Amino acid sequence: MAGPNVEWSFFDSSKATLESRRNLPHLDMPGALTFVTFRLADSMPREVVEKWHNEIEGWLQENGLAGRTVDQVLESPTVSQRLKTELRRFKNRAWHGHLDDCHGACLLRDRTVRKFVSNSLRHFDGDRYDVERFVIMPNHVHVLIQMRCDVLLRKQFREIQRYSAREINKRLGRSGDLWQSEPFDHVVRSESQFVYLQQYIVDNPVKARLSESEYTLWISS
Repeated sequence: MAGPNVEWSFFDSSKATLESRRNLPHLDMPGALTFVTFRLADSMPREVVEKWHNEIEGWLQENGLAGRTVDQVLESPTVSQRLKTELRRFKNRAWHGHLDDCHGACLLRDRTVRKFVSNSLRHFDGDRYDVERFVIMPNHVHVLIQMRCDVLLRKQFREIQRYSAREINKRLGRSGDLWQSEPFDHVVRSESQFVYLQQYIVDNPVKARLSESEYTLWISS
């Protein structure tokens, strides 16, 4: 368990990073606090993803950027940093808002099922990594986590997802993919962003109007 002596660290441009990309960009910085969201495979049906894309297109049009993709805007030297930041925030807020609408079977509403996820997150806590807090929602999980030296975040989360999927599928008598294969991860940039994300995790079940039996919130001592 992460104890009171853990020093939470933020993004440092002088440190080595491992960058990768599939559908999402990833920046792996061991030793830096990272906000990770991973979700159930059925949590964002095609029609919801299409709605999300339409919302982004609407935002781009309203801001005089119609006809461009998100990547084109974010890579453009002629678009202000302010607009790029606003676009990232809008895109992420809209995505997480749709997650909170609880699409799909929402298997994590079951307390016993959530226990497998909690156990998998805490299994190497204080060894390979330190967990600051997490919340397990009905169809997704948010976690603030800091990898220790030489431990790669994406590799570790593949193990977390694989273990919890095996146990949950066994418990529910199901087979097939449980998790969407690519988590969202963001290296925390500053103390103020850390405080914001801590509160975001605490507030998430309240904003989604969940009862105490429908989620698990865990905070390190």
